[in-house]
Parts: sequence; C-alpha cells; structure tokens
Amino acid sequence: MVLPQLARDLAGDARVVALGEGAHNITQFYELKDELFRLLVEEHGFTAFVMESGFAEGLAVDAWVHGGPGEVETVARDGITYRFGECEPMRRQLTWMREWNAANPAKVSFYGMDLPGSSTSPGPAVRACLDRLAALPGDEELRRLSDLGGRTEAAIRYRAMPAAERARLLDGLRDLVERAAEHDDGVVRRCGASIGAFLAELDLEETGPYPRDVFMAETVRWILEREERIVVSAHNAHVRRTPLHGRPMLGGLLGADAVVIGMTYGSGPEVRFTQRSPRPFDCEVSLHERVLPPNAVESRLERLGPPVAAVDLRRASAGLFDGVEGTLAAGGLDPVDDFPAAYDALVHVRRVTRVPGAFERLRAEFETGGQSPREPESP
Repeated sequence: MVLPQLARDLAGDARVVALGEGAHNITQFYELKDELFRLLVEEHGFTAFVMESGFAEGLAVDAWVHGGPGEVETVARDGITYRFGECEPMRRQLTWMREWNAANPAKVSFYGMDLPGSSTSPGPAVRACLDRLAALPGDEELRRLSDLGGRTEAAIRYRAMPAAERARLLDGLRDLVERAAEHDDGVVRRCGASIGAFLAELDLEETGPYPRDVFMAETVRWILEREERIVVSAHNAHVRRTPLHGRPMLGGLLGADAVVIGMTYGSGPEVRFTQRSPRPFDCEVSLHERVLPPNAVESRLERLGPPVAAVDLRRASAGLFDGVEGTLAAGGLDPVDDFPAAYDALVHVRRVTRVPGAFERLRAEFETGGQSPREPESP
C-alpha cells in the first residue's frame, strides 16, 4: 500500500497517530515523519507534533514555531534533547511549522513529552519551574546543583557527587516537585512532574511501567486537553501497544487512544554499544552494517520489494508473521508476540542512511564523557 493513503485510512477520527522508528538518527525516518505530519495537518486538521524529547526544553521550540526569535539551528540543537535536533530534516520540519503558522489561522504546535536533560539531568526542568515560581531561599543553590550538563556528562557528574551534595540536590528536587504540583500553571505542574519521573527513574522498580513512559503518556493526555489531534514521534519500543519484556510502554498506556505506525529498515548502518565498565555511558560505540536474522520482522518485510513498503496489519495475512519473534533494535531483538496487537501498521524502508555526523558526535560524546564541545553539522 502507498504510505500516504495508508496514513489517510488509519487516521480516521483518531486523535493520536503515533509514529515509531526502529532506530534513532535515521535520515529516512525523519523525512517520512515530516511528510506524514504535513499530510495530517493539511488534510486532517492535526495541530501538534509531540516528540520523544524533553518537555521543558520543548517550550522554546514551540515559541519559535509560533514566531519567536532565534535561528532554527540553535532552537533545534538546544530545544530538542538526545541531540535529535542536530539534523537537516528536523530543521526543515520546524521551519515548515513556523511558515505554516505565519500563513494560516489554524496553528500547529511543538511539544516535548520526555524527561529533562536527555533523561540524565533535571536542570532544564528545574530552570523552567524556578523561572515561573515565586523565589524561595535555596532556589539558586538548587539551580546550580541541578545544572549537570549534557547527557553523558550529567550521568557521570551525578554518580561522582559527594553524598552530602547529592542529598541536598535530591531533597531540593523533591521539594520543588511539591511546589510545582500546587501551582495553577499547567506548564509548571508538567515540568515538576517530569522531575518527579526523573527521580523515580533513579530508583527504578523491577516490575511495572517505566516512570519515563508513564510521564510521556500523562503528557500526551495533557496535550490532548489543549490540542485537537496530534502526531506522536518516538522509538518503536515506546509507541508499541503491547508490553516490552513485561513492562507496559507508552503506546499501551495510551491504549485505544492512539493509532500506531512502526517504522523498520532492512539494510544500512546500525549502532552498537559495548559496556566497558560500570561507569555510566562508558561504552564502546561501533557502527556496523545491519544483518537481518530470520526471526526478525524486517527479514519478512524485505520480501515486499518496494524501497518503502507500507503494511496495514489490520488486513495483513497471518502467515506474514510465521516464525517472526520480534523487531530489531540496537543490534538485538525486541520481542513481539502479536504484531497486529502492537502496531496498526509497519512502514519498512529497504535501505537507510544515518544523519550526517550523528555517529561521530555520539562516539566522541561517549569517549570524552560529554566534555567535548559540539561539532558543527556536516554540510
């Protein structure tokens, strides 16, 4: 089936269309999501793009697409976490959103739905809260303690904190969560909730949903109180409706509220991580050519032929999944017992390329503990 027509058919009257991706920093996935978002805005009245990115940081991105000051390169770099904004397709999408808003009475918005600081630093959410709350003694120390830096740097700095300093940070974060929860500003309450989920991830339970996925699902529901119809973008592992390793994920927590389209690929580069020590993010990062095992759904989808194949799982032959045990992610297999229960459709790209410079930035970040300055985007 042709992808635009499948998107039209699936959208129906759904308020949420969730777009997955089998790996991050894949150029073709960014481009397909941009194409589908534009179609859903123009033809079906969707009003927001919601991304697996920090909620607090996303406030600046939304201000920019509504006409705020700044350059798209800076806004995308600083306002989209995990460094997902450091690529040309994402910048094109944000620029299109800004131009749409300038030309149309029906506006589109951008939201992050994830934890602050690429899930390793509470600093951005702390700043967003304190900038909107009446000042109290201790706020400036909390602002300083919580500013841990970028993803890898923050994880290492938090682990190395003296016990007394870490205790002051955690106590200050807990107090801020309580203050934010009592505030009448919904943005403050959401930022506070993201800090609460950050704290819960530090003391993760062995069973039940991840606090991160719970926060993302709650944030999507919060956004639906403000927007008519939304596109949600995240990894396949998050948007799936069925549990992963026994834990409910974002898609499952949203339940029937979302149409879910997963995205997979057959050949192209695949990033793998080999842990070298217990230190956070002390990994060897290597790039390999993807090899498809026979029990991966990607092997079955490769037989479909077109460069981009769209499969409506509501109508797919049951035999399509004979012998299939899951979908590939980071060099391993994420198990899926029932594909039509997990996804409404799969979009398969036969060959992909990585975002220029993304692997080099990732490897440099892990090798230096996040201390090196950002490199300029490759032309």
